[in-house]
Amino acid sequence: MPLHVTVDSDRRIIFLKGEGVVTDDELLSYVKEHLSQEELREYDELVDLSSADLLDITYSGLSNLAAAAAATDPEADPTKIAILISEAHGMGVSRLYQSLRESKGGRRQARVFWDAGECREWLGIA
Repeated sequence: MPLHVTVDSDRRIIFLKGEGVVTDDELLSYVKEHLSQEELREYDELVDLSSADLLDITYSGLSNLAAAAAATDPEADPTKIAILISEAHGMGVSRLYQSLRESKGGRRQARVFWDAGECREWLGIA
C-alpha cells in the first residue's frame, strides 16, 4: 500500500505519507481506519503527497472522501490539515479536496503547501 501512517501522540499529529500511485479507495480507507477513532479526531494531520502519483484520483472519489472526512471533524477546537504536494496536478487535486471538504461541513483548517518547512511551521512542529 502506498500510504504510510504514523501517529505521534505526544505532538497530537497524524503523519500520512503517500508514495507511488495513490487511489480514492486507499485515501477513504485511511479516513475510516484512523479518523474514525475518537482520540485521533482531535489530532492535526500532515498529508505528504510530494512523492505520490495522484493521476488515479477522481472527482467522485474526492467527494466521497471529503464527506467521510468532514463527518469526523471535532465539534470544538478545529484542527489543521497540511497537505504537502510537489506537482501542479497535486495542487489541483488538493485544492479541489479542500473546497469539497468545506462544502460538506468540514471544520478543520486545511492548507496546501509546496515547501515542507512552511508546512511544518504552520502546524507548529519542528
